[in-house]
This record gives sequence, C-alpha cells and structure tokens, in this order.
Amino acid sequence: MMPLSVCFLPTAHGAAPEVLASFSGTLAPGEITTLTWQLNQNVPEPGFLFHYTITGGSDLNDVIYVIIEETGDSWDYLIGQGWTYCSTVALPPCPLDAGSYSVTIEAEAAATGQISYEIAFTLPPEPSVDFSGQIPANSDVRISSFGVLFPIPTSSQLVLGVTSGSYEFFIDGESGAVVTSTMELTVDLTAGFHQFEVDAEAQGVGERVAWSVQIPAGNVPTLSVVMVNPCPTLNITAGQSVCITGAEVTASDGSSPVVTYSWSASGGSFNSTSSQWVEWTAPQTFGDFSLTVEVSAPGYASGTSSLTATVVPEFPTITLPFILAAALALLVLSQRPRRHDITRSHTPVSRD
Repeated sequence: MMPLSVCFLPTAHGAAPEVLASFSGTLAPGEITTLTWQLNQNVPEPGFLFHYTITGGSDLNDVIYVIIEETGDSWDYLIGQGWTYCSTVALPPCPLDAGSYSVTIEAEAAATGQISYEIAFTLPPEPSVDFSGQIPANSDVRISSFGVLFPIPTSSQLVLGVTSGSYEFFIDGESGAVVTSTMELTVDLTAGFHQFEVDAEAQGVGERVAWSVQIPAGNVPTLSVVMVNPCPTLNITAGQSVCITGAEVTASDGSSPVVTYSWSASGGSFNSTSSQWVEWTAPQTFGDFSLTVEVSAPGYASGTSSLTATVVPEFPTITLPFILAAALALLVLSQRPRRHDITRSHTPVSRD
C-alpha cells in the first residue's frame, strides 16, 4: 500500500512540538518502503525528537524498523506508542543539516499481519507541553525519552500520569519518582535543554504501561520596574542638556534578587548603561527621545519601562513666527525715509 505523508499532533493539552516531517502508511510482513525527507532547515543542538505510533497487531513480531540511511540513525522493534530523543544508536546531541534524507521503514517479516505506522521527527518544544505513550506488555522497547527547552530557569510542577502499569521517571539521568498512580512532581530546572525518560525496564516490566507527562510553563516570578525622577524639558541652547534618572525594581515573589540593568535611548548618550541611576545627555537636536531600561535577574522574567525626554529650542516653536514678524516690521520702519514738514512757517528776516 502506498504510504501517505501527514502531519499529526501527538499531544492533547499542551502545545505540540513543531513537526519537521511526518509519514504514515501500512506495510505487509517483510515489506520495505523508502521515503524522501527534504529538510529545509538546519536542526541545531540539542537535535530532534522521534515519535511513533504502531498498530495492527499485538504479537512480539508485529514491529516496525526505521532508519535514516544518510546518518545511520535507527529505531528498532517499534510497537505501541512512544518517543525517542535522537536515535537508539546515536548519542545526544543529534543535530541535522538541511538536505535530502532517505527514511526506510520495514515491517518485520515474521509479523502476523499488516502493520500501520505513524512516525514524526520534531523539534524539542518549550513548555507548556504534554507527552504520552503506550508500551505493550511484550514490547522489547520499554523506554521513552524526550526533551524540552526551558527559556528561563523554572520551578514547575509536573503531572506524571499512568492509567495502566507503572514506570520510573528520570530527569537528566537522575531518578525523579516511581509512578504507580497519577502524581505531581515539583522540579527546579535551569534554563536550557532537559531530557526526561519514562522507564519500564525494571519498574513495570511485563506490564502494559500507558503513561503521560504534563510539563507546564511553571510559575516564574517576574520583575516590575518603574522609572523615577523623570526628565524635565531640556533646552540645549540655554545649557540644559543633562537629565538624571533611575529605576526602582520590585520582584513578584517579594524577594530582593541581584538585578542587572540595561539602558537604551533613541538618541543622546548615557554615562553608564548598566547602573541603577544614570545620566543622559541630550543630542544637539530638538525633539522627543525615548529612554528605556530593562531589568533582569536569574530565575525571573525580565521587566522594562520607558519615559520620554523632550528637548526644545530656546524659544518655543509656536512663538518663532511672531518674533520673526516683529523683527521684520522693525527692520522696515528703520529703513523708511524721513519726510520734511511742509506746513512749517518760516518768519521772514526783516531787512532795514
């Protein structure tokens, strides 16, 4: 049967990971198909995630094999539903260059019937995101691994779900919990990529394991900032060209973190761009200029605030036409010729 290329969303509640490529189809026992994957972007570290859903049989041999021919990345004995960070043969990270790849999909020759597959290559998502899977009791693949990119340090409460069986949950290779019923797990994670694993190789061995992991965005404290001592209107022709201003910061959790300041302006210059209080010198032009400060601290969402500084000429612009008109009138009057008074009478001088 001719395989079809489709996009699908494997998660239900959180935002689904961005799909780079997805394929689906049905194969008879022993059938092999090779599909072309045209990757139009470089995939940087930490690499990609692989998702699979295999249906059509429950026998130990009702499995699918997947390989990327150019890289050798492969996934073997796939049955049920799950995730893999990179491949089963490559060590993370697993970047990929843009280009054309051949993805070969093979059904086990000893399969008991036709096998349907849905596979996808995705980018690691950011929270909030959900992952889920289903490990058949007789599956040789009993680990699902996936990763999430956290843009900032996060304190988050994960929801580890299980509707069948049990498993052990790992975070960056460290055991976080043994999950026998749905539970919550509070974790503190640094900014960056973190890998998670659902492991049913020891806990849950021989069981059908249906699992889910909800990774919310977490409650990240924020910084709010207020500009203090706003700039007065400046008149550079009168020697008024400097404004001193500052920033007051409040953390939403009531603490006093070490704050970093970053100042910028649409014109003029600062004596410092990293101090709480700064001196701004206006440019030698008139107009309105925006002064902005951004504050940040480890583990906090940053905050920004802006004010407008106005620089005016010595005389307000609206009065200039009147001043020019008055000056012109005085100039005209000063250049008019003087007239003789023709009505003045002259007393004749008597001559004896």
